[in-house]
Amino acid sequence: MSNRVLTVEFAPLNLEDDDILADGSYRQAPSTDYRSVRVPSGINLAFVSEHKLDLSGYAMDDLTMYFRNSFEQRGGSTNVIWKVDDSTNPILANETVFQETTILSSVPMSDDNLVSLIYTMPGFIPFNLSGILPGNFDRTHIIHGSQLIWGIDSTFGGEAFNANGFGYSRVIQDNDFSSLEPTAADCIYCYRFIVMPLSYNRTSEKGIESALIPPKRVILNAMSDQEPQLEYMMRLKRSYELANQV
Repeated sequence: MSNRVLTVEFAPLNLEDDDILADGSYRQAPSTDYRSVRVPSGINLAFVSEHKLDLSGYAMDDLTMYFRNSFEQRGGSTNVIWKVDDSTNPILANETVFQETTILSSVPMSDDNLVSLIYTMPGFIPFNLSGILPGNFDRTHIIHGSQLIWGIDSTFGGEAFNANGFGYSRVIQDNDFSSLEPTAADCIYCYRFIVMPLSYNRTSEKGIESALIPPKRVILNAMSDQEPQLEYMMRLKRSYELANQV
């Protein structure tokens, strides 16, 4: 038995209204390791940062990784800047809400799987929605999972909604779906998936002009050990099957 602390680092994400496309899309400023993920509307609203935690050394020794707990740390505040051209038509609070989902999985996720996170979390019975492909995940594959819904803090640290302004975002809903199930996979797939509302709208003359989302760290308190041969082989088999479905 050997104790380990596994850590994955996600970069900050700075987004601004894409005034070239001018369709509600965002662009990164400056560019980071995030990439755009196509959502059903076709607008650049979703971004993902992907990493891997390498466990190949443990897998080569036929060791299983067990997890005691996991937690997240953030490297700063989350805030948005909005633009309103007509004071009689203020920006609405729900026009500033965005999603942040963080997943550490023993099997990879496709872009279609990531887009499904807008509607349901992996491992749960999904909504029956046309064109949405949540994947064949079960609870055990999501070692760490969390979803934060962010909205402007209109009580403290925010300016009036009927003019150009700046505001801090706060968590209005927090969902945790970590299983902390052991894994015999040779790596852990790590995703930070962010979905924004439409940016500044040139028709309604209001919307988000920029958003700053700080860096994030996920820490897994783990240990490696051998398990009975049958359980180990069944765990490997299931991971291999799912990995080849993506």
